[in-house]
Amino acid sequence: MKATIGTKRFIHAILPAFLLAISVGQIYAFTNFSTEIASYIGKTEKQVQFAFSLGIFFLGMGAAFFGKIVEKNIRLSTIIGTTLFISGLCTTAIGISAKSLYTIYAGYGLLVGLGTGIIYISPVKTMMLWFPEHKAIAAALPIISFGLGSTLSTIVYKGFGFGGPDSLFMMRFMGFYDNFKVAAGGLGIAKVFYAFAIFYAPAMIISAMILKKPKIQVQSFGHGIPSLEFEYIQLAKDTFFLRAWLFMFLNISAGLCLIPLAKQMMKSPTVGYPEGIVTAVIALCGLMNGGGRFLFAWWSDQLNRRINILVAILLISLGIMTLSFWPPVIGLALLVINACYGAGFSVIPAILADHYGMTNISKIHGAVLSAWGFAGLVGNQAAILVGSKFGGYKAVVTMLVIAYALNLVNVLSLRKSAK
Repeated sequence: MKATIGTKRFIHAILPAFLLAISVGQIYAFTNFSTEIASYIGKTEKQVQFAFSLGIFFLGMGAAFFGKIVEKNIRLSTIIGTTLFISGLCTTAIGISAKSLYTIYAGYGLLVGLGTGIIYISPVKTMMLWFPEHKAIAAALPIISFGLGSTLSTIVYKGFGFGGPDSLFMMRFMGFYDNFKVAAGGLGIAKVFYAFAIFYAPAMIISAMILKKPKIQVQSFGHGIPSLEFEYIQLAKDTFFLRAWLFMFLNISAGLCLIPLAKQMMKSPTVGYPEGIVTAVIALCGLMNGGGRFLFAWWSDQLNRRINILVAILLISLGIMTLSFWPPVIGLALLVINACYGAGFSVIPAILADHYGMTNISKIHGAVLSAWGFAGLVGNQAAILVGSKFGGYKAVVTMLVIAYALNLVNVLSLRKSAK
């Protein structure tokens, strides 16, 4: 009996997209173990955290420059991404064991970053091809799963011995305890990275084998660049692409200004939230990020002109940040900004597909995501610099209001040039 279209969609698109994205989403959990790494290797936490900044930069570069391989051979690109990601985790473990900060940078910053970028874009076009009638929601599924990867990584991390004696249940249940014994201390944090590699590798390898484009690929109408003629230099001259890139850069930079400083801002003397409220807001931020990715993607599928969703995202972001000049609003602002920050990632693939068509969408989507890499280096550092130089809380809020206002002007111009 032949498999139904629904079964094929699940096996060749939904399942591998979910497994791949939730695996590489591990990169967002790095702050969970940076303190232990810094303590073990004798470096500052700021020095160790730079591995995450490098990882985000090379994520953007991997997405940008491996798009051609994704278009040509989805299985090969997924295998390459998986190999880089898993070898990066192992290299990070070696760096921790050797107390070598630069080996950690090479493992987590370069290899994990590149692998994550390739895996991030690999399922997106495949999902849109299998679900041409709901492109935004289809593209959003792996992107939402990417956000959930941080939560899964935290569960695995705590289960491998750093949440106290009770947290060892996962290792005992999975039978890894006798092999790793990470709760004994010493090289425990290094062994956790080996454990991550063992935990993620099977799911990623299986996903690479079953991820598959449909035989009949439905091409959306658009101003596509023929595959044989595609060159990245064409995008550098394309005003629609440049404005889309700027939208992503400003939206991500603004989010990364605010999100890493959430706890400090809520506990600052200007705001003074009690500890319980701070904990609740931070816990909800992850849910808002994933929820925003889904909600705005669904909303964009209902619009006659999908690009209008970018205007909505920026109007909401600008409005809530303007209200945040009154400090008690910052908790609500953090939740809203997390939703809008995530939404930018989930709606941009379908917007690009509407404009350019599906022929080269992985290459174009990957090139736009290079903005993510640069924003990863700029966003958090800009908030720290502005806060220290110009007076803390209100200076950061002012900078974000300006950034969102400029981005709104940019998107209104983008909307006019949309085909």
